[in-house]
Amino acid sequence: MDQEGTELEPEVDLWDRYRRTRDPHTRHQLVRSYLGMTHRIAAKLFGRRVGNTVAFDDYLQYARVGLLEAIDRYDATREASFATFAAYRIRGSVLNGLEQATESAAQAAQRRRARLQERAQSLDGSDPASRPQSERGPASSAADRFAGMVDVAVLLAMGYVLEDTGQWSPEGAPANSDPYRSVALERVRERLNRLVDALPERERCIIRYHYFQHMEFQAIGELLEVSKGRISQLHARALQLIRDGYEALEEFDLEL
Repeated sequence: MDQEGTELEPEVDLWDRYRRTRDPHTRHQLVRSYLGMTHRIAAKLFGRRVGNTVAFDDYLQYARVGLLEAIDRYDATREASFATFAAYRIRGSVLNGLEQATESAAQAAQRRRARLQERAQSLDGSDPASRPQSERGPASSAADRFAGMVDVAVLLAMGYVLEDTGQWSPEGAPANSDPYRSVALERVRERLNRLVDALPERERCIIRYHYFQHMEFQAIGELLEVSKGRISQLHARALQLIRDGYEALEEFDLEL
């Protein structure tokens, strides 16, 4: 028996019946016979992981896919042991799945960084294409630049809250560690969402596409048939309108 597990090999006639008939019930019997071995291989690979970007359930799912492929491809007349044959298939399936998951995660992170960068450029005016020529004047004073940085920080934080991930929290503070804070944050999010609904149509579309559907400015511009620079302008205007509306609600202690 292969060192990966201690399962007894199913009866030869079970393999012979599946080879001849490809009967789903027989296949299910074979799968059940090797689930324990599959779980152990997944657990061993999970124990050797470097990071925590992929959950154990995903390892197990990749391993089960490998088991099914091994059962369908195993030839009892040529292979001495199914467990040995399957162990290679299962490990290969897990490693292939991890590679694809890591690549997908890296691409998603890259897209998110791109969205964050264009947000920041939209709000601080560092993207020349988003500013009219008349506004590209001499450098402002240090005090003005500091005030502008504060405004940008507030608007960026507001954008995090708008996103439907619900994961925004101040640096270093564990998410959902304070139930009162969680309730307050949800109240802020509800207000912001209602203020989004009250925006002019174009601004509302841009906010929804960018924050709720995670679209970049270029893609939104193509959809709305305007330039990326114009989307950047409207994005900044939309967030400023939301901020002004929120401050008005706070000032008069109004509920939406």
